Amino acid sequence: MIQSQLIPNAQFNEALNSEKSGEIDFLDMCFMEQSHSDIFIEVDKPGKYKADALITKNKRLALVVLTADCMPVLICDDEKIGVIHIGWKGLENDIFYKTISNFNLDKLKVSIGPHAQKCCYEVREDLESKFKEYCLRIENKIYLDLSKKIKEFCRDNKVDIEVSKICTIENQKYNSYRRNKTENRQRSFLWI
Repeated sequence: MIQSQLIPNAQFNEALNSEKSGEIDFLDMCFMEQSHSDIFIEVDKPGKYKADALITKNKRLALVVLTADCMPVLICDDEKIGVIHIGWKGLENDIFYKTISNFNLDKLKVSIGPHAQKCCYEVREDLESKFKEYCLRIENKIYLDLSKKIKEFCRDNKVDIEVSKICTIENQKYNSYRRNKTENRQRSFLWI
């Protein structure tokens, strides 16, 4: 488990293979049925929601995001918390910006957990055309830096951010769909 240095009560877990692994016993849980959408929902009770981002002010809830190679993005300000699931589709449809529009930008903190890093996240040419400034070419291969757009936004807006350097494709402690087509995911948790 990785504890965020920036956001209290933010945790990124390594590979978990069972449905019950890694739950926080003293809190009710909110999960997402993730579909690489731009849908965010503000929640006040436990359950499973069709969304790729959840927001809450409820101190009895833990928000959970499941990832293999996508970015688990955990955010907070002084009043609320949020979790966001972001892959290239989420990057394209701006789910990060749509979600943070509900937060106080002056107090916002962002923590990005282990995800597919630019060293290993190979993409096709059609994605390079969509994300030209976030791609690099090495030996005729194209690699996407998933977190670069968010890092630039945070830098430009003086938002505190931390980004894990752990690559889920490279590190065997983490599930990676790109590496071995697994259906298993990591769980990242955030609570107030």
